[in-house]
Amino acid sequence: RLYASKEGEMAEEIHRTGVRKHALDAFLEARAREGYEVETHRDTHAIIVARRSLLTRLRPRGANRYVVEVDEHGEVTMTPAEPKRS
Repeated sequence: RLYASKEGEMAEEIHRTGVRKHALDAFLEARAREGYEVETHRDTHAIIVARRSLLTRLRPRGANRYVVEVDEHGEVTMTPAEPKRS
């Protein structure tokens, strides 16, 4: 009985992770069409960077990097990232 409960929990976690990964992948594909490049990508989060254009060169350094995260419900958020350290 305990074993069956653990199996159910694992299946639910895999399903949630799959939903999160799918939502993040779809979001990143849309941003790629808008000119962003993926710097780092995991199942539930990523770092994206706006491609360097004349307009992005005028922004302060680091202003073109974003953390993209997806919660357990598949909601995606995009927030400014820390500047890349050299």
